[in-house]
Amino acid sequence: MIRARYAMLAVLLPMACAPAGSGGGQDNSDLQASCEALVAARTGTRPQDVQALSTRSEPTGTTTLVAVTGADAPWLCRADASGVVTDVEYSQEG
Repeated sequence: MIRARYAMLAVLLPMACAPAGSGGGQDNSDLQASCEALVAARTGTRPQDVQALSTRSEPTGTTTLVAVTGADAPWLCRADASGVVTDVEYSQEG
């Protein structure tokens, strides 16, 4: 099981580090898919139990809210201005 999880990360991490595209008003679906995959891997949750809720543009990049079935609050997935995911964290302490 652990090997399978590492194999999945080996496939997903390069996708998560790929730029989401260029230009304003871009389609965030690739970025959201990367965020969903990273949150699923980080939480050990099945991919179908993880869903990107929204993506907000900021001067330094984007923040995507990701829901996980059974979690009390969403996860945050931050990407820089070029679309490279830089951080994934739970939005509540504890």
